[in-house]
Amino acid sequence: MSGNIFNTKRFIQLFKRDFYHNRQLYMLSTVAYTGVILIVLSITQVGNGLIPHNTEIFQGFLIAFVSVFGILFVGHSFSAFRSKERTMSYLMMPGSHLEKFLLEFVVKICLMILVLPILYWVTYHIQGYFFTIFTPVLFEPVGFEYLTKLDIDDENFGTLIKWAIGSAIFLALCLGFTGSAVFSKQPLVKTLFSLAVIILFFTGYSYIVLEEMGVSNYSPPSDMWLVPLTEKSVLIALISALLFSSLVMLFVAYRKLKEKEV
Repeated sequence: MSGNIFNTKRFIQLFKRDFYHNRQLYMLSTVAYTGVILIVLSITQVGNGLIPHNTEIFQGFLIAFVSVFGILFVGHSFSAFRSKERTMSYLMMPGSHLEKFLLEFVVKICLMILVLPILYWVTYHIQGYFFTIFTPVLFEPVGFEYLTKLDIDDENFGTLIKWAIGSAIFLALCLGFTGSAVFSKQPLVKTLFSLAVIILFFTGYSYIVLEEMGVSNYSPPSDMWLVPLTEKSVLIALISALLFSSLVMLFVAYRKLKEKEV
């Protein structure tokens, strides 16, 4: 790859600069994230008669915390775009638009996806062992593998369901990521509002097509392979649509960054 497009040393310098200027944000985010986990897990355990959490609760909170805090964190992507002065300084930094885009993607999505589950796992066990002081019930630690090993009671579609959940979470992160590149002010709020408008429009359009026009009464023949008819094909189509939408969102964010640099 041409050095004008991507240079490893330049990318590392961008990474160091990002950590230096945003270290306070990362530290406060870590404290807030672990603090909320401790509070929620403690309140839940107290409400459950001080009985320690099981694997099902562990994984339920895992998905919830990573999804919610992940979306909030990616809302800080392209933070330099929040003001004209910081935007000009950011665009003047040595580095190609590809390097700057990859930096935001790696830090705000890739590393975040790795770090948040690990922090949750550590905090979960600290809370669990601490509460053994107040209850005679033994706390059972949850294996590290349960960060990715979801207990889904479905022998036929378990893997596809996991892919669907992961793809949906990744799309949500990509939406927040792209919104931060598109909107300069209050990107997360504007992204959620835009998404709500799109969902309402799609719901209304679907209702008109399916109900008013009678499309819901149409039964396509079984040999129409383009129409997903089985549960497996519907899941595959859903996963494909989610992943494709995520790629589209990332492309939009990349083009928006490139547009600002031009």
